[in-house]
Amino acid sequence: MANSAFRQALEEAINQRHSAVHPWSEAWTSGKLDRRLLGEWMKQHYHYVSHFAEWVATVYANCPHQDVQHFLLENVTEEEGLVGMGGAAPVRHSDLLLEFGEICGMKRDEVLAAQINGQLLPETLGLQSWCTVQSRKPFVEALSGLLIGLESQVPRIYSKTTPPLLEKYGFSEDEVTFFTIHIAADIEHGEKGFEIVEKHATTDEQRAACVRTVKEAAMMRRLYLDGVYRTFIEKPQVEKKKLAA
Repeated sequence: MANSAFRQALEEAINQRHSAVHPWSEAWTSGKLDRRLLGEWMKQHYHYVSHFAEWVATVYANCPHQDVQHFLLENVTEEEGLVGMGGAAPVRHSDLLLEFGEICGMKRDEVLAAQINGQLLPETLGLQSWCTVQSRKPFVEALSGLLIGLESQVPRIYSKTTPPLLEKYGFSEDEVTFFTIHIAADIEHGEKGFEIVEKHATTDEQRAACVRTVKEAAMMRRLYLDGVYRTFIEKPQVEKKKLAA
């Protein structure tokens, strides 16, 4: 069955700004990074993904539909490690990211204190703030941003960036668990997000708001990666050229 025009508009809003084709993702997949740079990315990324369950829980609290609430609660319990996935032992997903950072040489305490110590990039703080505001909007609009605009991108991104971790950066399968579990989980979460939004966005005004929100979400994720790329790749290259001149 062909997708509805609304579904196509939502998908196009993502594809026009998909982070899988961002210069940071391209540098990652081509092997141009190293473990130190991956650790710096992880420090920023942790302060985005570690709050995701909170944002979904806020939508849960404001959602009037029991079936949607049930799905959102499942999402939160998976992220927080209250239930396992696919028979695996329960583990908090953000803890897996911290473990990956430690393998990259990033101290856990430093990562946890990054916001307090002023180490988060403005673009990371912008994505955080956008998600916080978004989570308090009407549930169908909020889920458009969080589940479709952001979470549904993850399988394509990590399907592209995970193989190089094994093949080019020397990580083991166990060390990239954070990425592999999200490839599978976020396919399901993203698709469910599309289903919920298509079902509950029943007016032209609501559908337009959802498409607009997905565009914003995709843009915010790219702006966050812009900050990472400029800070850890572009600026050092410029400084290196100045020293060589």
